[in-house]
Amino acid sequence: MDEQRLRSGHDTSRATRRPWSIARRLAVAHLLGLLVLTVALVAVSYHQTKRTVYGLERDNVLSTARLIADEERIRDGFMSADPGTALQPLTTELAVQAQVDWVTFFGTDYVRVAHRDPAQNGTRYPEDLSAVLVGHGQVDTVATGPAGLSLRALVPVFSSDAPGAEVVGIVGVGHRVSELDIVVTAQIPRILLGMGLVAALGLAGSIALGRYIRRTTHGLGPEELAHRFTVLDTALHNVNEGMLLVSGTGELSLYNDRAAELLGLPPLGHRADHTPGTVSLADLELPGPLAGLLESGRDARDELFAVPGRILVVNQHRTRPAGPPARLRTPVAWRRGRRHHVPASADRGTVVTLYDRTEVQEMNRELESIRSLTDALRAQTHEHGNRLHTVLSLVELGRIDEARDLLASGMAAGAAQPGPLDPTGEPAVQALLVAKAAQARERGVRMDYRIEVGSPTGFSAQDLVTILGNLVDNAIDAAADPGRQTEDRWVEAEAHTDAGWLVLQVADGGPGPSADDRGQVFDLGFSTKPGGTAGRGIGLALVRQTALSLGGNVELALDSGTVFTVELPLPADDVHPPRWPADNPPPALAEGDHHDR
Repeated sequence: MDEQRLRSGHDTSRATRRPWSIARRLAVAHLLGLLVLTVALVAVSYHQTKRTVYGLERDNVLSTARLIADEERIRDGFMSADPGTALQPLTTELAVQAQVDWVTFFGTDYVRVAHRDPAQNGTRYPEDLSAVLVGHGQVDTVATGPAGLSLRALVPVFSSDAPGAEVVGIVGVGHRVSELDIVVTAQIPRILLGMGLVAALGLAGSIALGRYIRRTTHGLGPEELAHRFTVLDTALHNVNEGMLLVSGTGELSLYNDRAAELLGLPPLGHRADHTPGTVSLADLELPGPLAGLLESGRDARDELFAVPGRILVVNQHRTRPAGPPARLRTPVAWRRGRRHHVPASADRGTVVTLYDRTEVQEMNRELESIRSLTDALRAQTHEHGNRLHTVLSLVELGRIDEARDLLASGMAAGAAQPGPLDPTGEPAVQALLVAKAAQARERGVRMDYRIEVGSPTGFSAQDLVTILGNLVDNAIDAAADPGRQTEDRWVEAEAHTDAGWLVLQVADGGPGPSADDRGQVFDLGFSTKPGGTAGRGIGLALVRQTALSLGGNVELALDSGTVFTVELPLPADDVHPPRWPADNPPPALAEGDHHDR
């Protein structure tokens, strides 16, 4: 049990141990690099200096030995009757004069004749001196003698200066080479001092850099930063909302796949012309109001903007530097944070989120349609139940003819319902108008429609339903006003082709917009109806935006009712005659803020 507790505690301590921060790793790497560099410099300097010192000392002891060997008294000493007695005093005298550590005299039989230590006299030199006996000098490195590491030069002593003179002895001159002298000569202390100063300055710089990195990374290590980046990058590219990070200079620093889809942006890391680089707002062909919002950097909340084929809800907020993590929130750290506080006026860019309101609008419209159809079916079920009870009562009373008439009238009403859909035309338009006719009947509105489209037009069902569905919904809303007279509660819808154009027309018996409102009915956010849970001022703006994106146009006319006409060029035709007179072009699409007729 104790062993298990100890193991658990050990695992917990390992789990809570935080990895080194970037600053600490940089400091350690800096010190290790300096240490390796110092060792390398010291080693190179020492070996180069040692080689130089040894070369100079080698020449020095060899020259000194030859000068001594050329002295007359040395020759006379070797040629005297007692060379040891004659040369012994010179071992000390000449060593002092020549500033060497010792001078030794050898006979031609390798025996020491005179040595600074008289006890060594008569001993034999252990190495081969044959090269010296034939007139050459040699220099040896000695590390085993009592003098320690030294250089020893051995040269012959000739009987005279005449060529071919006889070798009568050997002079040995030795000089000890101190490792300390080599170290000093190699400037190793100065190297160590300089590297120590560089290390101190580097450490101070690392501390300052560490504080900056800790403040900017909030004390997170590389592993934590990599983990958070992976999580945030995965979340960024998998959320259903579009997200943009706009820098203070107007560049899109970061955006996800959904934002690229909604705004038609190039792949991340490429410019608008698909060359590598950063996307700038000035290079994008965004609608004016949306581009103005992104360039202004102002805060925005749930504002509506129209882009080709879509209505977007946009939120924008300025980026703010996050504070340090909780574990760094000491009083000192708090005061330091206040000292380094970034002013609110500093332009650090904005974070923009946007989602497609069109999809939400479509879902709300479909929900309303389903609710209307459900209410209609419930009412029809109730009505049929009442008819069946009435027929049963008439049968029981024996009034068979009246029961037959009641059933016949019901069957006639059922036969008046629309027949099956025509698959050779536009089934989506037919299905939509059938459903809308049922909704209109439920709301007490008479709806008539006519479809004269013999073949598929090539437009997507979504675009056709968006245009026709919003127009019919607005018409039913206008005609179903409780204040309207019965004869004015009507809606007419028509779809037909004409000279390469698809014409969609919806009329209603409503009063239509006023003269002041007529120029704003297509503005995004404008509505003459009270706002609801689904929002207002979107339907007609979406109709116009969709029509324009398909190369068509939309027109409002007030005749015996309110008439909306949408004309779209059929994709199969290359050239389409103009549908608008030159002196009366369609008004430009208006885009606005927030909140059809």
